[in-house]
Amino acid sequence: MTDARDGELLDPALLERLGVEPGRVTLVQFSTAFCAPCRALRRVSAEVVALLPDVRHVEVDAESHLDEVRALSIWRTPTLLIVDSDGRVTRRATGVPTKPHLIAALADLLPA
Repeated sequence: MTDARDGELLDPALLERLGVEPGRVTLVQFSTAFCAPCRALRRVSAEVVALLPDVRHVEVDAESHLDEVRALSIWRTPTLLIVDSDGRVTRRATGVPTKPHLIAALADLLPA
């Protein structure tokens, strides 16, 4: 997982269009219909959310949200953004991170 562009704070309207709830740490996954790695990332994300109830997972169909994809510079699927409770992108990954990497990336965003 890489650090996002300077902790980019996203427009609340954009977050709402993607289904991200304010005040929640969210894994925002951009996928396409025939993407096998997207299905793998969905499984990893579901396992992480099951372990960390303060985290929510939202999967976004990239083809149905082209304006948002362009605004966020999403070039490949799957792309995963970790959005903190303030609506700031804290991490970005393309491909499928491992469950331990994903949990580590979320650790600083969750209550102790």
